[in-house]
Amino acid sequence: MVKKVDGCVHIVMRKGKVVNVFTHLNELPKDGVVHLKGHKILSFKEFKKSHPIDHGELVPKKKKVVISSFDLPRGVKN
Repeated sequence: MVKKVDGCVHIVMRKGKVVNVFTHLNELPKDGVVHLKGHKILSFKEFKKSHPIDHGELVPKKKKVVISSFDLPRGVKN
């Protein structure tokens, strides 16, 4: 059975390389595959404007894949 997953994934690229991947998904399976299709590419400026609480994701991390909470602060729309 196919289940729907809400949320988004941010893949941060610098000079053609992946530097960060943040998942903001409501549900991850214990076993299985989450299949995602990208629907937009944002400049860093556009990302900062449209995701005001996620600016820290643009800074490269030692751990490249970060599993984040799906919950958003009150008043913030995804």
